[in-house]
Amino acid sequence: STNDYTITTEDMSAFTKALDDREKDIMRRVDEARRRHRDEDDTIQKEISDLQAKKSAVVIDRKRNETAKDEARRELQNISTQSSSAYNRVKKSDVDEAKRAAVELAKSRDEMNNDPRREEITRDIRVQEDRLKTISVKIEQDTNLRNQLRELSDEQNEIDMLEKQVAQEYEILEEKLRDASYLLQTHHESHVKITPDDPVIPLEHLLDNIRNKKLNADDDVTRCNDSVAEVMKKQSEKKALQGSYQQRMAQLTQKKNILNRPEGGVNKINSVIRAIVRYDKDTIDHDRINDNTNPSEVLTYLGEQIKDYSSIDIKPEAIKRVLKRLKKMAQANMECPCCARAFLENDEINAFQSRILELSDESVSELMVTQDGVATARDAIERYEKWRKTISENIHEHIEFTRIVAEIKETEALLAGEGQAELKEVEAELKLEEEKLADKREMSNELQGLLQTVTSLHETGTRVWEKRGQVKEKKEKLELQSFAKIDDPRNLKTVEGDLATASSEKEAAYTQINHLNNEQKTLNEKISRVTNQASAAERTAREKEEAYNRDQLSSKRKDELNNLLQKYNAEEKDLEKRFAPIRKSLMQKESDRTRMRDTNSHEANALAEEMKHFDKDYERLREINDRVDFFVKSRKSEEMQEIARKLTHNSESIRSEEERLKSMKPEIERLKKEVEDSDRQKGIINQNLDLLKHRRKVDKLEEEIKQLTREHHGMGGKEASRKAKSAQQAIADLKEKIATQRGMREGLAGQRRVLKRKLNEEEYKDVEKRHRAKMIDYETTNLVVQDLDKYYDALDKALLRFHGIKIGEINKIIRELWTLTYKGQDITSIQIVSGQESSARANRSYNYRIVMEKGNSQMDMRGRCSAGQRVLASIVIRLALAETFCLNCGVMALDEPTTNLDHENKKGLAIALAQIIASRAAQSNFQLVVITHDEDFVSMMKNELSSQTGFTMPERYYQVSREEGHDGKFYSKISAVDWDEL
Repeated sequence: STNDYTITTEDMSAFTKALDDREKDIMRRVDEARRRHRDEDDTIQKEISDLQAKKSAVVIDRKRNETAKDEARRELQNISTQSSSAYNRVKKSDVDEAKRAAVELAKSRDEMNNDPRREEITRDIRVQEDRLKTISVKIEQDTNLRNQLRELSDEQNEIDMLEKQVAQEYEILEEKLRDASYLLQTHHESHVKITPDDPVIPLEHLLDNIRNKKLNADDDVTRCNDSVAEVMKKQSEKKALQGSYQQRMAQLTQKKNILNRPEGGVNKINSVIRAIVRYDKDTIDHDRINDNTNPSEVLTYLGEQIKDYSSIDIKPEAIKRVLKRLKKMAQANMECPCCARAFLENDEINAFQSRILELSDESVSELMVTQDGVATARDAIERYEKWRKTISENIHEHIEFTRIVAEIKETEALLAGEGQAELKEVEAELKLEEEKLADKREMSNELQGLLQTVTSLHETGTRVWEKRGQVKEKKEKLELQSFAKIDDPRNLKTVEGDLATASSEKEAAYTQINHLNNEQKTLNEKISRVTNQASAAERTAREKEEAYNRDQLSSKRKDELNNLLQKYNAEEKDLEKRFAPIRKSLMQKESDRTRMRDTNSHEANALAEEMKHFDKDYERLREINDRVDFFVKSRKSEEMQEIARKLTHNSESIRSEEERLKSMKPEIERLKKEVEDSDRQKGIINQNLDLLKHRRKVDKLEEEIKQLTREHHGMGGKEASRKAKSAQQAIADLKEKIATQRGMREGLAGQRRVLKRKLNEEEYKDVEKRHRAKMIDYETTNLVVQDLDKYYDALDKALLRFHGIKIGEINKIIRELWTLTYKGQDITSIQIVSGQESSARANRSYNYRIVMEKGNSQMDMRGRCSAGQRVLASIVIRLALAETFCLNCGVMALDEPTTNLDHENKKGLAIALAQIIASRAAQSNFQLVVITHDEDFVSMMKNELSSQTGFTMPERYYQVSREEGHDGKFYSKISAVDWDEL
């Protein structure tokens, strides 16, 4: 019946619960299978990793053992090579012989060092040097005498030359005076007469007269220029004034037209004024407001109107409240609230209250305004506000327009008042003054030429007169010098002959000294040679003794190395025994892992297929259930019966299918086993196929080997046999490499799976995003570093250029000061060399050194100059550094600057210091402090400072002395001493 197939809600709930339990069971089996597979995979992977680690450890031990064995072999070979050398096989007798030779050479060296000839040579050199000093003193005295005689001869020659020049220049002077006689007669100055004894005074009178006439002519030219300039100024003023008026008139007219345009502010204000007159035609004062009224007055009028109309816009309620408040105030205070007058009687109070009531009544009160009046007042206020705004916005244009109109009228009046007649009169006056100026200029130019001629004559006469005085002075000086300086009766020729003889003696002394020095050098070289031989013999003895000891140690080391090699061979055999079972176990485990993964894969696929079928059946049941629910809710009995019949039919079908499924379960199990067996069979078949392929390859290779063997036997050569063995060995090596690479591939695959699982962990989440951020930071930092490198290079080049510029400035000042101070002839100049030229970058430090120059040659000063040259170079360099870097802090102190300086160099230093003081005297922060015991240097400084200009001479210098005090102790005393007392 139908009731037997009715499915109740409880049945559906039980069926749904069974389905959920079935789903959970399948999911549990899937999870258990996955965990089991993962655990089995991890276990076998761990075993493989352990075996690989053991294999790697054995391989490393083998390599280490092989390396140690190779090192021992190389060391043993080196020792054998060294031992086999004939030179290194040293005997004990060879060592003793080398020591005896070293002792004999040392004895010879000591004998040479004690040779008495060495002291004799030193004594002879000292005698020749004393003789050389005596000759040098004599040469210096004769040189001074020769210089004095040459000075007297030069003075006499100079006097003769001056007398000849005086005669020639006097003849030139007379000739020039004759040439200028025509011009002198023109200007009434032809009475000039000159004489050889006094050519200056007549020419001075003539020069004064011509100069005065020239000044008078220049004054006339100046006055004419002033007159012309004044007339031209009048003309320019007239023309400029008319042009200015015309230009100003055009500008004002243009501005007036712009301001008076139809849409301009002026017309707007005029329109507003006309509108106001029309609007307030009944009440307005036409004398006050019309077309000519000032906009300011109109604004005032509008403000008054707005104020009047604003008082109308008051609400009645507000008026009533104010009046009621006033009434209460009056009752409370008994006085008028408006004027504060006290109410004396009640009648006054009643009258006040009655008046308040009247004002509060809208029908009779004049304070109350109707609504129509308020609207009218508001309309008027809006109009007035609009007009006031228009006038306020445009009032500045109206004011400007009014000002321009007034200015146009003034300009027209000025243009009408100026005439052309005055301008023509000024032009005629200008022409007359210009003609007069041309005449005066011609006269002035003629006098200027004459003045230059007379000035030249005067200069020539002055030069003749001065040279005559020099001739007279030099003659007197020559007479005094010839009697006062020279006490020696020899003449210049005799003195020069004596100097030549002394120079020959000096050269002979030098030659003798050089001969003795060469002899001494020969002895020293011989001693040095014997000393070197003794040292070499001692070194040879030591080397032979060391070689003998080294041979003994080498024999001992050879025995040790042979023992080590035996030990390494035993260890290598032991490692070979350990390596074979590890490799076999590893290959077995890898094969087990492959089979286990295949089995687990089949099981996982079966579970996934079962889960897929279950999900599909579950979806079908859910659709059926949804349809059943839909039909139940629709309440259609016929459809319900039809559904019941279908359910009955479905139940029978399900029951029959379940029975059929039960009957098919053994078959399904059998098929599953067959499928599993087929997968295994498939794997076996694939392996067999691979095996067949490899066998074919092996057969092919064996066939090739046989062919090669036959060819080899046919050839009958040993070379082919060697190649065949080599090929077989290569095949075996390749097979071993193939097996090794397969194992490595399986290991890498396992590592890849492990790494994939790790990548899904939290530690590696968003690793690409973090990597990208870090790469951005890295690239940004790289860009910053590159920019910093560019800035560093630019700064480096700037420092290099600045250093070169400053070194150049310092060397320029050093060159000038050295030329000024140093009076010797052996050093032309000195300079600082920094070593910068060989570097392309600025250095942290420089190898500064001082070099001296002579011509085109340079040489370091260190160790090659005298003490005086060193002191002078030190002072010059310090002065140059101060001039370059201390312009804003010009304090310089020199302590004993003349140490080791001769007279000429002292004078040069004084000149340099005087010039520095004179050039920097205008600097407010310059101070020079000199500390010295040399009074001659102080006198030189005084003389040189007195010859300089542009600064004030120091009034005194300070002297430090040591005096005994009243208590018996000595104290330093500083005294100010005038320069004149020096």
